[in-house]
Amino acid sequence: MKKREIPVGFFVRTAHEPPERPALVPPVDVVDHGALWRLTFEIPGTDPEEISVDIRGRVLTLRGTRKATDRESGVFLRVERAAGAFERVLELPEDPDPEGSRATYADGLLMLDIPKRSGGKGRSIPIVKGKKS
Repeated sequence: MKKREIPVGFFVRTAHEPPERPALVPPVDVVDHGALWRLTFEIPGTDPEEISVDIRGRVLTLRGTRKATDRESGVFLRVERAAGAFERVLELPEDPDPEGSRATYADGLLMLDIPKRSGGKGRSIPIVKGKKS
């Protein structure tokens, strides 16, 4: 049986693909619901125990670590799923109420509900593993 050869450039980015995005920058949707913001971060394959969310003033910081998948066997033709530490920093448009904030993680999505309110000190937000709301 003849070994199948892979043409040079077969797995290289083509003109139809978007430019490469930076590794480990979790995409986020931010929705204003009037009394609160809902931020949804896409971080599949990340253990909620490896994620932290902090609010200091109007600055929200998401940090975490995504562990590498088993890459010990086979010949990898393309590797796009990055592993390692990540951080995302966002400035909220108004003062949040960190005390009333909550976070849930399910199906690779981290959802943060952050009420709007002036005052208050910063705090870390505990993450509860559960179903999406």
